[in-house]
Amino acid sequence: MKSNMVIMGGLMLGLVILSSCNSRPDFKTPVEAIEGCRHQLEVLKGKQQVSIEELTDLTSGWMEIQDSAYSVFARDSSLTLKSPIALSYFMTSDSIKKEITRLALQGQRSLSDVMYIKLNAVRNREKIQATDTYKEAESFFKDLDNNGIYPSLDEALPKYFKILKLAGNIRNEKQLLSFIAEEDKCFRSIMANLCYIPTPKLQQLTEMTGKALDGLYYIVGKGHNEVNDRTMLYLTMRFNRRIILNAETCQDDVNRNKKLNNDQKANYRWMLVQPYISIDDYSTSVLTTEQKDKLMELSKALPKLLEKLGAERESNNGVNNLTDVLATYFMKSFLTTSL
Repeated sequence: MKSNMVIMGGLMLGLVILSSCNSRPDFKTPVEAIEGCRHQLEVLKGKQQVSIEELTDLTSGWMEIQDSAYSVFARDSSLTLKSPIALSYFMTSDSIKKEITRLALQGQRSLSDVMYIKLNAVRNREKIQATDTYKEAESFFKDLDNNGIYPSLDEALPKYFKILKLAGNIRNEKQLLSFIAEEDKCFRSIMANLCYIPTPKLQQLTEMTGKALDGLYYIVGKGHNEVNDRTMLYLTMRFNRRIILNAETCQDDVNRNKKLNNDQKANYRWMLVQPYISIDDYSTSVLTTEQKDKLMELSKALPKLLEKLGAERESNNGVNNLTDVLATYFMKSFLTTSL
């Protein structure tokens, strides 16, 4: 009888864990959370090779288990970092991370595989995107597409430098949104002529933008939580928009065989891989559906684009090796920062 009860208990716990990809597990006690983690470890150990879709589900499931475990631990004031429960959790958690990493690197993953898991194994997306603040921000950035661009670099560049110099005067949300809108128009004007901008001028713009944004991010934390959250959301969505437009512009220029010097080719390679490096967990959670689709399309085209940018000096095998190395590196980086 006792044996049957143990089997039934394990079965029910297994059902909870296996459904965690669709609904967050609800642990009631720290002991139950530890048992849930141990069960997930056994599930992972039983896997030998998984598709990127299954890997994403397993990774998302572990994130949900982690969040639920942290929640129940936080409610128990008797727990310390050196308590048996905590030590057991840390040991099991480390083993789970190793198993997920093993499965992720079992065989060669492609750059599109890495982008798939990066876009789909993410915390709190539904919660964030259900808020009125997110919907307002999404509408704000969508409306920016209706603004025209400056007809020439001679007009766009001076205006761009001017607004970057004035960014330090921003003190409220109205001024921030006005800055984002005007900067977006300048940025899109620059992207329309990217291959014609001298590298030193582009570097100057990059440095000035970095300084301006450092100041804007500094104001986050000066207000109350709601203001901080709104400011960070708008700045992050602005960042996502720029990163994706950068990569799309590079893709278009390469496909149109625009003439690029060696410095420009190096810059284009960086801008094409930047989404893998710079878009973090929070940035991913606020991506729109359209942006996610664009990133997947870019990831599938990336190996060929890198080949075109280095075709003069590298063989096809060399380019393939480069994309393989990049895919492995980006996968490891994602797992290190996300698990």
